[in-house]
Amino acid sequence: MKVDKSKRKICLLEEICSIRTGKKDANHADDNGCYPFFTCGAIPLKSTTYSFEGANLIVPGNGDIGRCFYYDGKIEAYQRTYVIQLKDNSNIDTKYLYSIFKACWKSYIENKILGAAMPYIKLGHLNSFPIPIYDLDIQLLITSELDAMQAMIDGYKAQIADLDALAQSIFHNTFGNVAINDKCWNIIPMGQLGNFKNGLNYSKEERGKSVKIIGVGDFHCIKCISSFDNISYIEVEDTPQEYLLHNEDIIFVRSNGNKNLVGRCLEVFPNNTEVTFSGFCIRFRKSVEIINKYLISLLTDIEFKNTHILKSNGIGIQNINQKLLSSLPIPVPPIDIQKKYAIQVEAIEKQKELIRQQLTDAETLMAERMQYYFS
Repeated sequence: MKVDKSKRKICLLEEICSIRTGKKDANHADDNGCYPFFTCGAIPLKSTTYSFEGANLIVPGNGDIGRCFYYDGKIEAYQRTYVIQLKDNSNIDTKYLYSIFKACWKSYIENKILGAAMPYIKLGHLNSFPIPIYDLDIQLLITSELDAMQAMIDGYKAQIADLDALAQSIFHNTFGNVAINDKCWNIIPMGQLGNFKNGLNYSKEERGKSVKIIGVGDFHCIKCISSFDNISYIEVEDTPQEYLLHNEDIIFVRSNGNKNLVGRCLEVFPNNTEVTFSGFCIRFRKSVEIINKYLISLLTDIEFKNTHILKSNGIGIQNINQKLLSSLPIPVPPIDIQKKYAIQVEAIEKQKELIRQQLTDAETLMAERMQYYFS
């Protein structure tokens, strides 16, 4: 759909909305509550009370700045959370306003964030947020188009989640509960299956040969990486061969401020590309016959990870080490069973890759349309 941008006007958010803050502290959350309790986290908690109702936008005032939520109904809000409601007779659709926040808020605020240890924003940042406003009928058409695209994106994500659930089901049906090894496979400490090496420490000021480097930010939620087009380069005077990755190496997140990232792992296939790995990672290179697809699935199994990796260093774990990984009790089924499972997983991964590409295309189109309407 084409729009005439010359007919839109730009208003500040304070001109069209009332902005209030929540009054509850984090202890107000109650799992028995029936109302969403919006804090500065990614997922709302629950509350037995509500202080706001109707169609509202909710914006965190500290922590993970840049998020925005839309909710139509009764809600409670944390004391550092902003609740935005359109003024009467504003002639603006709330979901249209939400689309603007999704498209523009994070980039608008990123250079205005205050605080280091705990990032935060002030009310003035919201008040001065510029809002492009079309006639109401155009707003509704824009919202309808973007909603359709979002439904398509959500559909692709649901298909990927279903395939992940299928792979997990096959894994558990084949190998049982690997956290307790209820199928009584042979147990071998991971240190006897291969060797480990901590990643490369380097200085940003160092100059020399350019080499690709995998860091914690490259792990995401994937289990394998074979394309390194989006991996960063560093310059080093010399890269010892033992720091270069080989096909089928497995990389772990060794240390990170976000404990949810610690212990994540992925399989790499650099082929002819020279790739190294950062000091916040640990490399595992197998020396005996074991199928990586099985090993990766084992190491990323939630119950196995919680039992043998995270709980080994306590609830507040923010790092792992070679000693911990070497002692992991790895159930090792017969190799033919591992190979059969790998074939099934590879077929699922091919389906996922096709859907991921469709998802990427849909997200790109969504971003382009938002940029067109709101820039």
